[in-house]
Parts: sequence; C-alpha cells; structure tokens
Amino acid sequence: MQFGPWDVQIVSGGTFRLDGGAMFGTVPKVVWNKLYPADEENQILMATNCLLIRGEVDGKKHVILVDNGNGDKESDDFMARFKFEGRGVLDANLARHGVKPGDITLCILTHLHFDHAGGSTRFGADGQPVPSFPNARYVVQAKDLADAKHPHLRVKASYLPQNWEPLEAAGLLDTVDGSTELLPGISVRPAPGHIEGLQNVVVEGGGRRLVYLADLIPTARHIQPAWVMGYDLDVVTCVNERQKLLDEVTGSGTVCVFEHDPDFPAGTVSRDAKGKYSVAPVQV
Repeated sequence: MQFGPWDVQIVSGGTFRLDGGAMFGTVPKVVWNKLYPADEENQILMATNCLLIRGEVDGKKHVILVDNGNGDKESDDFMARFKFEGRGVLDANLARHGVKPGDITLCILTHLHFDHAGGSTRFGADGQPVPSFPNARYVVQAKDLADAKHPHLRVKASYLPQNWEPLEAAGLLDTVDGSTELLPGISVRPAPGHIEGLQNVVVEGGGRRLVYLADLIPTARHIQPAWVMGYDLDVVTCVNERQKLLDEVTGSGTVCVFEHDPDFPAGTVSRDAKGKYSVAPVQV
C-alpha cells in the first residue's frame, strides 16, 4: 500500500506457537477456541508480521523495518518449545522484495521482547551476536530499554540481552521518550498496558493512515477491548488504551496491522449497533 511517499508491505519473520490460554487470558477456551483453534498442546499459531517501509524524502532513500521477529540465535530446544517456523525466514522474505540486511536504514522496535526484537542481532563469524542490520539505526522507547536492563521478574524471560546489548555496544541503538516523529509521515507513540514501554508505529501520507498495533491488540481475534492477554502486565491500562485506539480508528478507514495474526494481518475496524467490533481484511 502507498501512504504518500511511503510504500508499505508486510513481511513475515516466521511463525511460532504460544499457549492459547495465555494469549486470551480470562476469556474461556470454549469461546476463543472457536475463533482461534488450538493444537493438541493447546498452542495457537502466531505470526511475526513485520513492516517493510520504503520511500524517498528530501532526496534520501529510506528502507525501514518495523520489528523483526524471533531471529535465528536461539537453541534448537528453545525453537522446538515454541515451534518456530525455522531459521533464515526473515532474510529470505526480505530477499523476495529485493532487500538485503545491509539495505535497512532504520529498524523501529515496538519493544524488546524476543518475539519482536530477536532478529535485531545474529551470530557473527566468531559466534558472538552482532547487529543484523549494520547500516541501520535502531529505535525503541527509553522506558522499554530501561525495563529490559532491569526487568521485573514477571517479564524477565522475554528480555534477552543478546537481542539489544550488541546494538548499544555498536552505538546503533537510539531511544525516544513518548510520541515522536522519526521521519515525515512516520511516527511512534506510547501504547502502555502490555508493558509500560510499548510503542505503536503510525504511517501517514496521501490522505491515508496505518497503525501498527504490536502487542496492544496482537491479532484481529483480540479486537474486543476486554480480550486481553495473560501476558499483559497492566490489564486496566491495556483495556483503556485499546478502547482509546478503537475509538480513534473505527470507521475511519485506518489500516490496522495485527502483528501476530497469521490469517488477518491487516484490516479496517467497524462497530455494530450492539457495540461489537469487527475487522474487514485489507491486503498490505
């Protein structure tokens, strides 16, 4: 899709699986399983729908990647536990669009959990993790980086230092505080609830608008505002932020990208007379 100077496409970083009960929190399985069937181990299929944004502004070409999936560094046991699709998936899918890792100029990270930032680094020739996109600046909210360095026990397992420490050591990791325009028509804004430092990404141009929701609303099947995850740290804040976002986008034609939905990666939101939300799929 085109948003002013920005060409936007969804690129998969690979699928994996998470426990369905954890993904739907207090929603009974008899309800969510009809919408999102679980396998024999109660796991549901999860996507890592990354955004590839390309455009030229003021004579300078930009190749931007929003989040980068689980990456390729984890052990075979770790990958088997979460049923990762495999290694090298993101690189292969970027290559289909004519993009090499060295072409990326900016990597926007919604947060530093391993399923969103795991592809930020890869093993170098010496077996140590190095930046995956050596010519890119990486951007994250300052609050999230602070939490990654001193994580609460509740989320410590999701913040893996090898995903961000090499970026900081290489001087490639930038932080922002709150809502920030990174480039004309591309901005980030806080979306707390899942974690305090989560940020959404907004792309605007040509009279069109896209919002990358990350873990605020991870799949189109989570579109009802009270259907939060067991992984969300602050449920009340999460529901409030979801409601605020839905009030903003419903009926507006805004394209919402659902990072973890393998079947409905993007769509527009509407609401019926009874107050129930629905998503109409959009091709990105």
